[in-house]
Amino acid sequence: METQDVIINKEKLVKTIYDLGSVKCLQDDKNCELLLNFLLNEPLTFEDIKEAFKTVNAQKSDKTIYGYLNRLKKANLVMEAGKRIITFSESHIKTLTLYSRTAKVFYIALDLSGDEEDTVDDYFTVIGKITCQLLKFKKFDEACFRKFYDETTQKKRIDIEKINSISNPEILDLVATFDVRATKYVLDTVCWLAFIGEHPEIYQEMIKCFTK
Repeated sequence: METQDVIINKEKLVKTIYDLGSVKCLQDDKNCELLLNFLLNEPLTFEDIKEAFKTVNAQKSDKTIYGYLNRLKKANLVMEAGKRIITFSESHIKTLTLYSRTAKVFYIALDLSGDEEDTVDDYFTVIGKITCQLLKFKKFDEACFRKFYDETTQKKRIDIEKINSISNPEILDLVATFDVRATKYVLDTVCWLAFIGEHPEIYQEMIKCFTK
């Protein structure tokens, strides 16, 4: 018996998510999250996925797994990547559909604060306080700094998929191990720093939020 995987549709490194339904699929359905994790390293057939659920003591029926796949496909998080060709003999060949993530990393271009607004506020407070120390300021205007951060992020967010041009995909393999919220913060910060690096005059705008 010989097995060959033929990949037609290759996953991207980063895919920007603008649709709330896709976000809910990523965040709210633990089984869909499990399935996406199964697909993190390589495309899998339906039988591979079924076995993967068994390995984590979460055995599912065929109908249920197809339901997860259909939901993830509709959300543009999973796609049919190609076929696995199994050759038993010259007259006996079997083909199976291979499923993969549409991207290694999903970047959500939406506000995720919601019920965790206090956590987000802490995030900005810590950034501001550390920046104060590093730049030798005494205090900062959190509202001003947050507005600056948000506006800068929005300017670069539209270019997030430029990360797909990175020649070293192993960098994003690490990001892919983070949860949705952590991934968003990491990539937002990357965009933010890259934008400031390309436009030094932006620094002058930022320090208006700080006082000696």
